[in-house]
Amino acid sequence: MSSSISDFYEGKNILVIGSTTFPGKVLLEKLLRSCLNIGKIYCPIHPTKTTVTHQLSPVDTFAEIYTTKLFDRVRRINAKFQEKIIPFDMNILISSTTTTDTELDSDEQSQLQTVSWRKLQDTVDLCFYIANNSVDFEEQNLKEMIKTNVMDLKSILTFLKTCTQLKSIVYLSSIYANIDCPYIDECIYPCPIEPQKLVDALDWMDKEMVALATPKLIGPKPNAFTFSHWLAETILAEEQKNLPSISIVRVSIIGAAWKEPYPGWVEKSNGPSELFVAAGRGYLRSMKSDSHDILDIVPVDIPVNLLIAASWERYHEENKEQLTKIFHCTSSGLNPFHWQEMSNYFTEYSKRIPYEHAFRRPNLSVTSHSLIHDSYVFFSHLIPAYLADIGLRLIGQKAHVVDIYKNLHRILLGLESFTIRGEIQCSYDSLNALRQLVSETNNSNEFYFDIRALHWPTYVESYLIGTKRYILNEDMNCLNGAQKHLNNLRNIRWTFNTIILVLLWRVFISKRPTARNLWYFIMNFFVAKFVRFFKIFSAGNT
Repeated sequence: MSSSISDFYEGKNILVIGSTTFPGKVLLEKLLRSCLNIGKIYCPIHPTKTTVTHQLSPVDTFAEIYTTKLFDRVRRINAKFQEKIIPFDMNILISSTTTTDTELDSDEQSQLQTVSWRKLQDTVDLCFYIANNSVDFEEQNLKEMIKTNVMDLKSILTFLKTCTQLKSIVYLSSIYANIDCPYIDECIYPCPIEPQKLVDALDWMDKEMVALATPKLIGPKPNAFTFSHWLAETILAEEQKNLPSISIVRVSIIGAAWKEPYPGWVEKSNGPSELFVAAGRGYLRSMKSDSHDILDIVPVDIPVNLLIAASWERYHEENKEQLTKIFHCTSSGLNPFHWQEMSNYFTEYSKRIPYEHAFRRPNLSVTSHSLIHDSYVFFSHLIPAYLADIGLRLIGQKAHVVDIYKNLHRILLGLESFTIRGEIQCSYDSLNALRQLVSETNNSNEFYFDIRALHWPTYVESYLIGTKRYILNEDMNCLNGAQKHLNNLRNIRWTFNTIILVLLWRVFISKRPTARNLWYFIMNFFVAKFVRFFKIFSAGNT
C-alpha cells in the first residue's frame, strides 16, 4: 500500500449518506481539511420541512451548515470549499430504478453543477453510509426506525450496485445492534426476520398497534433502535455478493469531539449533550446505574477517522475474499470509564465552569438501587419542580420546570438500555491491524482512532466547555456572573435547610422531655463558653 491516506483521497469522488448527522458533518469537515485535493463530495438529503407549506431545499440546508463554526478551519484553508460539496435531493437515488433520467440543480447559486442518477453512476468512487447512530432519546417508533435504517438502505444499495467506479462502501453501524450477545465477534449475526415482510406487516398497523407488537418483534433486543441496526446489517450481508468491498464500523455512544475539529465540539442533536446540560444546570440530580458500570462513550472524531482509514484500506486491499470487514469502535474494552468517575469529574468541573441560568447547584449521584433513585427523583426532582412552577405562577410567569423534568425522565428511561451494563465484550482484531497499518504508512496523528490515549478527566472538562460554548452559546469570558448565581443558590439551600432543621427540631423537642433537656444543656453550655470568652477578652483589652 504505497499512498498515504491523504494522497489516496486525491481526486476521489465520494458519496456521503447521512451528511447532515452529527458524525456526518464532522466527516465532511475532516475530508475537506485533511484531504485538500479531494474530488467532489455528493451529499443526498431529504428536504427539510420548516412549515406545513414550505420546506428547505438541500442547497438551503447546506447554506446554513456552511455558516457554522464547524467549517472555520476549512474556510481559512480554502474559502471556496463549498464548491466541493454537492447537495441534492435523496429521491434521485431512492427512485433511481424508475426515474433514471431525473435531474436536479444542486447548486442553485452558481448553476454550475447538475446531479443526475446517470452522472453519479459513472462518477462515485467511494461511499460512506452514516446510519442513524446518535442515540435518539425521543419516542422510538419501530415503523419509522425500519423505514429510516432499513428500507432507505435497501434503496441506496440498489443504486450502488449500478455504480461502475465504486470500489468501497463503509457503513457506520451501532455496537448495540448485537448487545444481547455475550461476546460480539467481527461477523454479522443474521436476523431471521425478512425485512420486506416485516415492513409489509407494519404498514397497515397504526401507532398503537405498532407499540403493542414491538416487544414481540424485537425479541432480545433492548429497543427499536438496536433492532433496526441489526436488520440493516442483515441486509448488508445479503447484498454483499453484488457490491464492492464493504466495511462496517460498529460504534457505541457518540460524544463530543476529543481533538477535531475543536476539543469539545458538539451539536444539540447529539443525545448525551442533553444530559450534560440538564446536570450542569442542576436539573439532573440522580441517574440509575451501578457506579461500577462503564459509560461506553466515544468522541466523534474517533469513528470519523476510522471511517476514512477503513475506506483507504479496503480500496487497496489485495485479498478481498472477506467481503465484509467489521471494526468495533468502543471504549469499554480499551479505555474503560466508569459512571462513578464521570459523576465525580462532572460535579467537580461543572462548578468551575458553571452554566448560566442554573436551576440548582450541580450535584449528580449515580445509584443502582431503585428505591434510592426513586427517593432522589421525588425529593430532588419533583418537589423542587412543582415548588418552582408554583412560584413562577405567583409572579405571573409561565410554569415550565415540571415539563423540563418530564422530558428529562423520558430521556433517562431511554438511556437505561445503554447505561446499565458493564464492559461490552467484543473483538478488536481488525481495529488493531488497521491501527498498525496506519502507523507504518502514515502520520498516525493525522487520522488517529486510538482511544487508549484519551484522558477522561480532560475530556469531561472539554465536553462541559463545548456544551456551554456550542450548544448554550454562552461566553467563556463571563463566568463570574454564573459563579455568583451558583453561590446564591448555595446560600439559599443552606438557609432553607437550616430553617427546616430548626423547625423539625423544635417540633421534636416540644414533645420529648429528654430532647428538650438536651437542647437546654447544649444552649447553656455554648452561652457559658461565650460569656467566659467575652470576659477574658475584655480583661485582656483592659
